[in-house]
Amino acid sequence: MVPATGTPLRAHRRRPVNLPRRVVVDVNERGLPTAIGRLDGSTVGRIGEQPTVQPFNRLTVDSIGEVWRVYDEWWRQPIMRRYFEIVLSGGKHTIIYQDEVSGEWFEQTP
Repeated sequence: MVPATGTPLRAHRRRPVNLPRRVVVDVNERGLPTAIGRLDGSTVGRIGEQPTVQPFNRLTVDSIGEVWRVYDEWWRQPIMRRYFEIVLSGGKHTIIYQDEVSGEWFEQTP
């Protein structure tokens, strides 16, 4: 039996884990990412608008690992995404994807 810690019981609110964040991505002539720019919440704008990114928020892509596509729910609201497993300058490993319906890019930490 585990001894009581003395911490009062309380309800914790539920929150989603690992939500994608919108980013701006530079691509080369083959459509592969070469740099990503992170946005803060105040510069996101409306869907379809191209947000601006400060130069200090832009990171170059050092290497690309796996690339894959997901096509799902074609019978409802289609999900069409192209994913890239990348390593950024500085060594951070992350996943980015392009929503092929809207054209927007997102980052999702693995």
